[in-house]
Amino acid sequence: MKLIISINDNKVKAILLKRGKAVDEEGFDLDNNLSEKLLPTIDKLLKRHKTEPKDLEKAELKAKVPDSYTTYRIAKAVVDALNWARG
Repeated sequence: MKLIISINDNKVKAILLKRGKAVDEEGFDLDNNLSEKLLPTIDKLLKRHKTEPKDLEKAELKAKVPDSYTTYRIAKAVVDALNWARG
């Protein structure tokens, strides 16, 4: 499975893909709370599918915000950490 973190129009979604198709998603409105809500949202989504972060093939960020935004940097750090942790 693959995890996509999508940030678009002040909405954040964690989307779980299997064979290129979205199988589930969990999201919230972005209100300067990404650092508080992103990891619990991902955790909830993965637990629903009995999946551990180490079982993910890859995590990706798809964001329509400039790279310099704190929102982007937080999400990118989470994606990088998930990819690093899988080995």
